[in-house]
Amino acid sequence: MACKIRRAEEEDFDSIINLAQVVAEEPDAFLFDETYTKEELESQWLPEPSEQAETFVLEAGGRGEIVGVYVLHPAAHGRGSHIAHGLYMVHPDARGKGYGKALCKHSLSEARQRGFEGMRINMVVSTNFAAQRVCAACGFRVLCVLPRAFRHPQRGFVDTCLMYHDLGVDTVSVRLASEPATVTPCTSRGLEYPGPAVLSTISEVHLQPCGTPQSLLGHTKFEVTPPLPPGLSLDETTGIISGRPASAAEEKRYCIRAVSSTELLLRVEEAEGDEVETMSINEDFATQLEAVTQIENMLPEPPRIRGSYGDWMIWMVHRAHLDDPTLVDFNFGSMHMPPAHIEPRIAPKLVNAMARNTHIEVLTLSNSNLQKAQGIELATSLRDNKTVKSVNLESNWLDSNAVRELAVAIKENPESSIEHLRFSHQKQMGQFFGRPTEEAVGQMMWQNESIVKLGFECDDAHWRNIIDRSLLRNNDFWRKRHAPPDPEALPTAEERPLGHIRLLQVPDESPKEVLTKYTVLCEYLDNNLKMPTTLQLQNCAKNSGLQLSYTVAAPMIKELRSWMIGKAIGQQVAVFDIFGTSIKGVLRAWSTEHDNWSVEIWTEEGRRCTFRSSKDPTFSVSEEWVDWLRTGKQIGWAESRAGA
Repeated sequence: MACKIRRAEEEDFDSIINLAQVVAEEPDAFLFDETYTKEELESQWLPEPSEQAETFVLEAGGRGEIVGVYVLHPAAHGRGSHIAHGLYMVHPDARGKGYGKALCKHSLSEARQRGFEGMRINMVVSTNFAAQRVCAACGFRVLCVLPRAFRHPQRGFVDTCLMYHDLGVDTVSVRLASEPATVTPCTSRGLEYPGPAVLSTISEVHLQPCGTPQSLLGHTKFEVTPPLPPGLSLDETTGIISGRPASAAEEKRYCIRAVSSTELLLRVEEAEGDEVETMSINEDFATQLEAVTQIENMLPEPPRIRGSYGDWMIWMVHRAHLDDPTLVDFNFGSMHMPPAHIEPRIAPKLVNAMARNTHIEVLTLSNSNLQKAQGIELATSLRDNKTVKSVNLESNWLDSNAVRELAVAIKENPESSIEHLRFSHQKQMGQFFGRPTEEAVGQMMWQNESIVKLGFECDDAHWRNIIDRSLLRNNDFWRKRHAPPDPEALPTAEERPLGHIRLLQVPDESPKEVLTKYTVLCEYLDNNLKMPTTLQLQNCAKNSGLQLSYTVAAPMIKELRSWMIGKAIGQQVAVFDIFGTSIKGVLRAWSTEHDNWSVEIWTEEGRRCTFRSSKDPTFSVSEEWVDWLRTGKQIGWAESRAGA
């Protein structure tokens, strides 16, 4: 679409700030959070003239609507003022039309005209793939990556990139005229030829560039077009024009270019094996593939040969995206997936597809160039996935935060089917991931009962012990699940630490006796749905105008608690371990002796769980239980009025 870029005027200010407010709400555009103010936006997009900054706007559409803005100013003061800094934004509804690239190229042209040596963009968020592609297409390159420098509202801490464009030394123009003649002094970003000087066919010429940066000398080749007049020559190493003009010449402009060069030592080896895997993507094929929405319309598999390897990877990921029922084993092991900012249709699309895929059971991504950001995205998917049984992420670029997020996600997925999980040997990480990650993996293993093989090095003795014990327990569960069924054998009890008991069903009798004997206790249960401590019961009684001593309150709680759990034998209850994991089942038995508790339940799946504790567990009741008490109160009141 046609567009126009011009300097901002005062009447544009409101439109610029309105656009900035829209862009600031995006999760990975700028550093603004929900607390930003209009004054902060104005200081960024409408800087004071004293800052040597200038704002440009991009107009598009028939009404000249402002859909893009950029600000150009020196990146620093004093000795750093020769480097420019650019800040860009495009309205979300106007993206994908080339406006961002137009702004970027226009800013580079303006920077050159102002004499800047280079231009940088301080922060491009790693999840902002579109911005990275636009900058790369305009000649910017990534200078460095700042790990976890940006707090993404959905993905947590992610990386940012600092990008740079070396404007460098381009060209200068030298004017030579017929005898007598002058050399017009000219300068372009550090390369300067002095003047005026008189050239004559009888005089030796020696024109030396006096502004060439020292960093270029010895690494630069000087070129001139068109060729200099006969008798004059250009030294390719120093840029000096010397000689004696052979004859008069008409006035002509000559362009001198300084081209920097360096040496690069490379060695290319033949790839091992018969198959050479290279990354090349046929955009026509990729576009047709993206249009396929039903697996039965899937394009034929491209060959995995030189020049078509990228097509095959995109094809495989799209099968996972469409939940192909024939794709059970997904293997990118030792296959280099391109970074997300270069190709979002492979790694980012794959890890997001795992949230919805219901057929992949084996996911092998070992040594596949999986990055930290995609590790966190995969964690989000594994929080919902119920199918995958084997996940191999070894030898990638995951950091401790990504591994911790993966462990937390698997722990929070009660229907996870993962049996084999491998994290080890991440590049640039060392042997261990740190205590927070080890704690997350330990808690995951304590709660998860399906993982029987774990590739993870743990340095902390406590969490290593938890992991080892959990693996032994899970392997025992696995053997029992796969052993031939014995209908007469009693299932082995699963031992768990007891934390809390919740009564779900009401007793099969009238609450009248309970209400009469434990009035204050029942009042507390009605209001709080849980059994009080001794101090809580005393305070409740005090609020009702009663005095209840400890010697009376403590036995009362113990007595009612025993009655309640005794009436729950054969009924559904929910029992929680000390980590908050809940298991529902039928209460088969319970006992307490010297404050040592034991509670046994059987689940609908035939599991037998025994919970033990060396102290009194907490008790709570369901809404149905409280309604049972309230019904008893209403009956009692009705009988009282009838008797009166």
